[in-house]
Amino acid sequence: MSSDFLSNRPKADRIGIPQWLVFSLLAVLFFGIWGTISKLVSNDMSPSMYQVAFDVGLLPVVAVVLRSSQLPVRGNQKLGMFYAFVTGILGGTGNMALYKSLDEGGKAAIVVPASSLYSVVTVIMAYLLLRERVSRNQKLGLVLGFVAIYLLSL
Repeated sequence: MSSDFLSNRPKADRIGIPQWLVFSLLAVLFFGIWGTISKLVSNDMSPSMYQVAFDVGLLPVVAVVLRSSQLPVRGNQKLGMFYAFVTGILGGTGNMALYKSLDEGGKAAIVVPASSLYSVVTVIMAYLLLRERVSRNQKLGLVLGFVAIYLLSL
């Protein structure tokens, strides 16, 4: 695996698929597999121990990123590091809540998609803080997301 594996353009880019969509779909695939495995792990270890093991599992990714030529920081490095640190705390805390939900008997098919509604908070904050526009279709998508979670939980 190249140390710049995320910077190389997939062949899909040549046929008109936007680069961001390719990586978004990869994220969906990886997070989908992760969500399923998370339920399996909840049978064998506590949420706290799972978070520790999860963090150790990040070390190979960190090693690849540290070797990447894409490592140089753009913009305000101190502010970027602060935001990255805060997102690490928030992500880890969110993971712990998710793992605890699975540990308490929640089904992965419901818990993981329901927790994925964090995007609603992201959309609201992006609208309020970043001044990003939210289209009618995007609003409809958020509503349908809630409907889907409701239907999954029946």
